[in-house]
Order: sequence, then structure tokens, then C-alpha cells
Amino acid sequence: MLTAMLALAGIASPAQEPPQVQDQVRMVLRARLPVSGAAPWLALEGESFRSSSLIPCFYERRGYAPAWSRDGALRPVVGELLSALAAAADDGLRPEDYRPAALERLVRAARGDAAGTADLDLLLSDAFLTFAEHLRHGKVNPEAIYRDCALGHDETDLATVLEEGLRQGRVRAALAGLAPPHRGYELLKEALDRYRRIALRGESEPVPTGPNLHAGDRGERVAILRARLSEAAEADAADSAEPLAPAESPDLFDASVEEAVRRFQQRHGLEEDGVAGPATLAELNLPAEDHVRQIEVNLERWRWLPHDLGQRHVLVNIAAFRLEAVEDGRSALDMRIIVGKPYTRTPMFSSAVASVILNPYWNVPRSIVPEVLAKVRKDPSYLQREGFETVGSRLRQRPGPRNALGKIKFVFPNRFGVYLHDTSAPALFGSTVRTFSHGCVRIEKPFDLAVWALRDDPRWTPDAIRAGIEAGRERSVPLPRKIPVHVAYWTAWVDGDGTLRLGWDVYQRDAELARLLSEEGRP
Repeated sequence: MLTAMLALAGIASPAQEPPQVQDQVRMVLRARLPVSGAAPWLALEGESFRSSSLIPCFYERRGYAPAWSRDGALRPVVGELLSALAAAADDGLRPEDYRPAALERLVRAARGDAAGTADLDLLLSDAFLTFAEHLRHGKVNPEAIYRDCALGHDETDLATVLEEGLRQGRVRAALAGLAPPHRGYELLKEALDRYRRIALRGESEPVPTGPNLHAGDRGERVAILRARLSEAAEADAADSAEPLAPAESPDLFDASVEEAVRRFQQRHGLEEDGVAGPATLAELNLPAEDHVRQIEVNLERWRWLPHDLGQRHVLVNIAAFRLEAVEDGRSALDMRIIVGKPYTRTPMFSSAVASVILNPYWNVPRSIVPEVLAKVRKDPSYLQREGFETVGSRLRQRPGPRNALGKIKFVFPNRFGVYLHDTSAPALFGSTVRTFSHGCVRIEKPFDLAVWALRDDPRWTPDAIRAGIEAGRERSVPLPRKIPVHVAYWTAWVDGDGTLRLGWDVYQRDAELARLLSEEGRP
């Protein structure tokens, strides 16, 4: 393909070109580019656009030598780049942002003159660097759209990545290496491909509205329900999908249909009652394209995280109401959590757990004091009964069975004043949608997480942790090594067994991010 493309372009081989062509292209590049740190204006098929700010730095380092040609002849890596740009949709990004079709037309039309070769060189480098930025850090800057966001951010010299890819002649591999290396990202890409295939071939008709469908029901709606459940299992569960067992009566809501409904409800964060009611049917009837957009949005959220999450780390998924302790890429602990209400949202951020506090005091934040005082007005004995006391101008709650933080608190520095902690109201973990806190994360198994976090300190065995709790006094226990914690927001994720989970967009963030991703734009 590349040989034919270069032949159509009419570009001669280096042996046929006079040696001064390279110097002429270099001179044009030097004249085209501003000083380092400023981005040039480039034009593609008559359309002007602001290019990557890394362009001047990249060419300055090269002494303005062209990157994609030698003595007027395009290098084979041009074909690699165009192929990679055309496949950007595999990562949930828009190929149009990098203009692969227009670049290919320019490559075909190239004649090897110095000015045209220099301009094409700039455009190819800009396409690489823009795509590289999107793969490495995301197309959308989360801190520009969310005030409650401070996720970890890797620093990567993308100009060096491009230079190295050109030197090795492996431009596509250089780009692939910038995408998140996490298994969750790769599994989500596979789910995206499955949903796209279903959308392209056409889906079965939606289940018509009507009464709830239960075991034992019959009719055309049940037959349609079967078809939709089979498609959902194919899209959600990949190789682990369990097709519905053949039925003598396809219009019968038998045991296999009931089990398929339960599995669908589990995968989509619904109440698992085996009944096809309004919420289940509404989710089941969503077009595959809706889930395509949902998955694209969540691939972008993966790109906001550091590549190195930590050999041991804690991953909090706000939208899934789950916490996972991960070690060597495998789940060591998994538990339910309670997160902030929609108006007191749990923020997204990266930090590191530094200490575990047993029997913590709760220093009531100023934002919550009015709520406490409102309860006092209704019941003057409230403060004494709940164990509150004042220390100077601060209101705090003493350790004990009524303490809002429970018996264990996990501390990590962050500007939001948020931490993980136990709770005095464990019954709330039984709710499907668990948005009850003021922003902190209440965890279902604090003791298990403390044991895991303190495992490398021989003084703090499980029995020692229990004894410390039973002592009833506040005690701060530093971790031998800090453990990274990443609090993120995924409404679509894939379990270790390859099953796609689609959860609640509790903070209504998907639509805005989908809109930003669909717009033409640069980082």
C-alpha cells in the first residue's frame, strides 16, 4: 500500500534526488516555525488550525531536519502513521481529529518540492503529537471541566517519543505504547468493539411497553425479550456469555429467561429480582449506540490516570460503589462503598494512604456544622447522646459506637479533605444506589483493608489491630510504605472475568463528556 502511495505521489527515491533537497526542506521548516514554546498555524486543504505546541520544540531539537522524508522521498513510517490515525476509533477517539483521509490525499498529491515536503512534514508531526497527547493524557482535561478533580498526571516528553519512533521505524508501536497499559482499559476496548458490531448489523426490536414480565408469562413480548437478552449477553460478557437454553416455547418466560434477566440486572447495576420491570426494560431497550458512547466516555477516564498505579494500590470507582485493593495486577480485596450525594459529590483524585487511624475522632467540617445544629434545635440532648464535644472553636465527636467514622479511618493527603472510613450505619450498604455521604468514602470491610494495608508491619497483626480497636483510644498507625489510592468515576468497566458492567451515572457526567469527545478539538 505504501509503495503504491509513494509511486502515486511521484516522489523519487533518495538516490535519484539531488542532496541539496534535504537542506532546502530544512530551510523551509526553519522559516515556517516560530520560536520554541509557541504553536504555529498550519493549513490542511485550505483549512487553518492551531497545531500542537510541541511542534517548534520537536523541530528545534532536530536542527529543523524533516522527520517524515529523506531528500524529498517519504519514509515508510508515513504509512504506519496514517494507519494508526485511521484506527483511532479503536480507543474511542475520533479519527477526524487527526485528519488521516486528508493527509493521505496530500501524500498522494505530493511532488517532492521543498515547500510542499516541509508543509506535509509539519502536518504529519502535528497529527502524531496530537493523537499521542490524546492517548497519553486524554482529549479532555478533567481539571478544566470538574472543580472536584485532582487525578495523577504522568509527565511524558511526547516529542522524544516521536523522535524515538522515527529512529526505530516503529511509529505505530510508539503510539500504542502511550495508551493506558491497564487490563481494564484493554477489556473495555474489546467491549466497545462488541457493541459496535451489534450496532452495525442491526439489533432486534425493543421490548414493547406493558406489564412487568415474570416467570410463567407467555406472549410475543417474551419472545422479543429473549432476543434482546441474548444480544446483551453477547455484548456484555464476551467469551463468558451464557446463551439462553433452547426452549420448546420461545414465547415462554421460563427459568432460563429468569436467570438471564438476573444476570443482565447484575451487569447493569439493577435490582436483581428476575423480573423484567420498567427499569430493566428501559436499560435493555437502549440502542447499542448509546452504550458505544458510554464506553468511549469511560475509556477517556482511564486515560486520565497514571500509567503506574502502583504495585499495591487502592482503586475506588465512585459510580460503581466499589473499592478494590489491587496487588500485582490482581484483586486482593473487593468491597461495597458509600459515596457522596449528588450535591456533596465524592471528588476524583490520586493520592497515597499514609496511615490508618484506629478509633478516630470525627472533627466535624464547617460545612456540616449547620446540619448538626439543626438536630440540636430539635433535640437539645443530641450532642451529649451522640458523643460530641467542643475543643476550642471546633466541634468533634468522640470515638465510640456512634462515631460517624466508625472504628477505622484511612488517611491520605488531598485538598478535598476526603478519606476512607468505617461507618456506624452499615445497613446502608444494602442499598443499590449508595449516595449517602458528604463526600468521604465509607467502606464495607475496613478491618480487612487495614489488615491488607498493614501487612508488612510485623507489629500490626490482625490480633494487634483488634486489640487496638478494643482499647477505645484514638491511635494513628503509619504504613511502612504508602499505598497509592485512585478515586475515579467509571459508569462502564469490565470485571476480571471479562464481563462488562454498566452502572449508574449518579453524578450525571457522561453526557457532557460524550459531547466534548465528539467535538473537533485539540488538547
